[in-house]
Amino acid sequence: MQYNEEFRQVVKERFKFGIKTNYLPDQKYINRLIASLDRVEANSYDLSETAFIFEFNDLKENDITQSIRIFVDDCLNQLCWINSIIESGKFAHTEEELDQEFDYKTPTISGNPWTLDKVTRKGVYFRGDEPYQDSRVIINSENIVEIAKSLSQVVELNRDFINFKKNNPTIKSVITAPTTNDSSLFISKDREIDCLNVLKEIKHPILDVDGNFMGDSGMKSAIVAWYYICSRLNLINKNSDNRDVVARKVMKIIPGLKIGGSLFHKDPVAKKYKDDIEQKLKQLARK
Repeated sequence: MQYNEEFRQVVKERFKFGIKTNYLPDQKYINRLIASLDRVEANSYDLSETAFIFEFNDLKENDITQSIRIFVDDCLNQLCWINSIIESGKFAHTEEELDQEFDYKTPTISGNPWTLDKVTRKGVYFRGDEPYQDSRVIINSENIVEIAKSLSQVVELNRDFINFKKNNPTIKSVITAPTTNDSSLFISKDREIDCLNVLKEIKHPILDVDGNFMGDSGMKSAIVAWYYICSRLNLINKNSDNRDVVARKVMKIIPGLKIGGSLFHKDPVAKKYKDDIEQKLKQLARK
């Protein structure tokens, strides 16, 4: 067995936590951990603390978790379990091999949307079941270090965010963690914030005052229409991202949104929203 010394050092220094020899999967917190990571760009998990905070806040609103400390500790345990798989050097491609090599029985009950799919030289693969069937998250010996670093920041950042909201109750906020003026999707962070605010200000809002997706399934088509209008107006970075990557980037900046790449195959009609979105984005593009 070859230890991931960098990961172990991060865990020791940032969590004051000694790595054990054995961890077992906890499906509840596998879901929490992977659902958080599904909000960030594929295999680029630095700064994923924002997504962890989103996931915690969703749970807290539904009284599913007691504190962010419990959330972080349980996610860390599952991250250590995944690290034990990586460190083992073993591979598995079927349910039988996963059960035999890693004591992981694929869940068969509803409400377990993330399952361990396979383990290869490229990393540990988790696949999404309904309603996340278009999603996949891969954790390997490199990005697990960045995930651990981000997870270690969550308690402090969440405290800062709560204090910020208390002191600024009416401010329009789109994201919950400190950022630079760079955006992985838009030409700048300022443009990203302005374009997201359009989704709050239209006649039929799609985001609430805090920038959270309001949840109507019909609104997902409006999100796709918004993306294509932003692109036509040159507000989006011109690149060769495929639809799945675009979906991940959009989910990263809109908390509460779950959307598959397949919806980005065309610009939808979205009659209830599109004209209003286009009018406001055109005004924004002229500035």
